[in-house]
Amino acid sequence: MGDNSEIIVGFDILPSHSASSKRAPKFACVVTRDEIILNEYPEISRGALLKLVRDIVPKWFSTDNIFEIVPDTKSLFHLVDRIPPETRIIQVTGVPPRQTPLKILAKRHGLIARGKLTPLESARIAAQLTAKGVGHSLECFSEQTEIKVTRGRKPGRGGQSANRFRRRVHSQIQQMTRFIESEIKAAGIDYDIDIRASDFGYASARLITYATLPIINGIIKGKRGGDFNIIISPVRKRVEFLSLEPQHVTQIKPRYFILGIDPGTTAAYCLLTLEGQVRVLKSRKGLTRADLIREVYENGIPAIVASDVPQVPHFVEKIASTVNAPVFTPKKPIAVVDKQELAREYSTDKRARNAHERDALTAAVYAYRSILPKLQQIDRMIREQQLSVDRNYLKALVIKGTSINEALAIIESESAEIIESIPEKLPIKEEPLTQERYDALQTKVEQMDSDNNLLLDEINDLKRFVEYLKFRESELSDSLEIVNNENYWKVKRDREVAKNQSALKKSQQEITSLGKQVEDLSKHLERLKGVKRLEMRGDTLAVKVIPHFTRESIEEYTKKVGLKRNDIILFEDASGGGPQTARILIDNEIRAVVVDTTLSHLPQDELIKALIPVIDAKQVDLQRVDEFAFINRGKFEYQLQTFIKTVRKQAQQKGEEQLVELIERYRREIER
Repeated sequence: MGDNSEIIVGFDILPSHSASSKRAPKFACVVTRDEIILNEYPEISRGALLKLVRDIVPKWFSTDNIFEIVPDTKSLFHLVDRIPPETRIIQVTGVPPRQTPLKILAKRHGLIARGKLTPLESARIAAQLTAKGVGHSLECFSEQTEIKVTRGRKPGRGGQSANRFRRRVHSQIQQMTRFIESEIKAAGIDYDIDIRASDFGYASARLITYATLPIINGIIKGKRGGDFNIIISPVRKRVEFLSLEPQHVTQIKPRYFILGIDPGTTAAYCLLTLEGQVRVLKSRKGLTRADLIREVYENGIPAIVASDVPQVPHFVEKIASTVNAPVFTPKKPIAVVDKQELAREYSTDKRARNAHERDALTAAVYAYRSILPKLQQIDRMIREQQLSVDRNYLKALVIKGTSINEALAIIESESAEIIESIPEKLPIKEEPLTQERYDALQTKVEQMDSDNNLLLDEINDLKRFVEYLKFRESELSDSLEIVNNENYWKVKRDREVAKNQSALKKSQQEITSLGKQVEDLSKHLERLKGVKRLEMRGDTLAVKVIPHFTRESIEEYTKKVGLKRNDIILFEDASGGGPQTARILIDNEIRAVVVDTTLSHLPQDELIKALIPVIDAKQVDLQRVDEFAFINRGKFEYQLQTFIKTVRKQAQQKGEEQLVELIERYRREIER
């Protein structure tokens, strides 16, 4: 570590205690400086331990297992929030799960560790190992700080002053954001900004500054309450363990990609290989520039950075400048339909989960298509000239603006700098040839000849066995072909039988249905024949059927069928009509009216005056055959004669009444 004058706090959990237990755990703690123990705490609670760390602000907070003080990874962030930002947490045993026991580490570095270590001894050894530069630093936050400027009050649902209030708040957020930008620029700190604009200014703003929290706190002060809030916090990242000792990095052959980016609050990026295959397609809310660059470099080196909009976003431009790669932008905005079609085309490699990933994929693919002719030219040249070069490296150099010949020269010069060390050949010391050595070699040669003959015989046997197997295979193939042919015809026959059986079953069902229809029609025909015979013998009379006793129904029937003189009319429903309706029947000079329901007395009187009888259907044995109706002739004639007699009698009575009335009137005139 170099400087051992820093304060180190080492701790270890007491036996029978656990961070995940409901009971508050207790710890043993040691405070050291310059490898001198300043204080020891055989038993201390977690709250008191963290308060001690906040009071003395040590540089290192060391333990052999970080999960003795927190139950899980999520709790690590809360732990880091509760200690000073200058204090780093150290796990001396290494990165989980490949950890080295504390006792072995102590012996390896010359520390005293006898028998089973007590918690206080473990805390002391953890602090001493940290002082020697042993262990891994826990990193929960990156070297970045997030500044959020948000509204401090909610505007409410409405009112006359709602817009004025919202305008004031958004205007103040805009002014404060610009002030923070100017302060950060004056301090020479790099930053990214994401603004949510509104009609009156900024609804909110988010700045990612590439400086630690203490530096930003020295420039900008947080604020809560009032019209707006200023929230300053370190940017979280995934939990990492960084070694305190420099690590040896193995050089591997780099891979080059096309990097497509869609910036925003939820940023997305796509890594497309120079062969057009999607390697990585990710999106995450709050993805900073540093996080994106780190994740990209974990996979390879971007040869070109692409955006899906013609105007290069500031975020994309910054990343391209950082990774030293050219920027690609389309000449005109890309339609959403084209983006969706492209996402479906590449869904076999990586499926775009949202619109951000779709846009990043679109940017990368359009960049790939723009450089595809040049890449094909390089592939063709390497194939034709049979060049032995790193194809991806050559393509990356050409994409970045180097000509093909210059790129080849660069690769050759870099290859010439690699000096291959060839080991010297040691001289072979020959042994002198003696009689004993000669006899031994002769015996060995004879033995090898014998073994060789045995192997040759075995080879011949195996060849004969192979010939037999080939013959057997031929026989089995012929047999299989015969069986297949038999099975084929059998299967075909079964299919034809099943097909014919299905057709037969269907035909039988149709025959049954048709037979039933024939039976019904035969019965119907018999009824019609019976009625026709009765009609021919004069026993029945056909009547015309009108559904309703209304003007409309009569006129409709007249248009379709027609009414003529001496027709007998049957009304299925005799209600509804009046004298005017009866007048239509009188004008047509019909013979009689048969009703199945009661007819009103007004139209009935009108018909009787015209000498048209109104007969109840039950009195004439009404029969219905579908749309036809028939009545008994004899009963109809009887009802007709009865009607005529009744009318005559009524007329006679009416005539006598008129004569009596005439005499009375004459008598009254004489008396005057």
